[in-house]
Amino acid sequence: MKKMLIALAALLFAGTTSTFADGRERPITLDKLPVAAQTFLKTHFADLTLAFATEDPKYIGSEYEVVYTDRTEVDFRTDGQWSSVERKYAAVPASIVPTEIAEYVAKTFNGSYIRKIERDKYSWEVELSNGLEIKFDRQFRVIDIDD
Repeated sequence: MKKMLIALAALLFAGTTSTFADGRERPITLDKLPVAAQTFLKTHFADLTLAFATEDPKYIGSEYEVVYTDRTEVDFRTDGQWSSVERKYAAVPASIVPTEIAEYVAKTFNGSYIRKIERDKYSWEVELSNGLEIKFDRQFRVIDIDD
């Protein structure tokens, strides 16, 4: 009897886990994004053509990814705030780059532009057109440079 209960519990756990994993990313339309994400996209990428958008359900809320036909990718947190912006062939919008980071890049790496920017609670990271990756802390001090 004990073995049967353990097997049943394992089966239920496996079924629940696989069901949750199967529904990971699903396509959505832009109007299904949080309002903050919609506003961000209209402000900074209104001239681009949408390729697809996906929702990635989490235990609490969802994360979102929007990809444009020019291979620009924008990721959003559950609350609709952007977490990363990557452009393959152009600079990220200057209006989303903190002044301190923009000034550091312009001064130190003249001629390079920011292709990718990521942020989280503790740091900012940028990738430059010359391939360098620079990580900043919350006070915008450089904490790491990788090539």
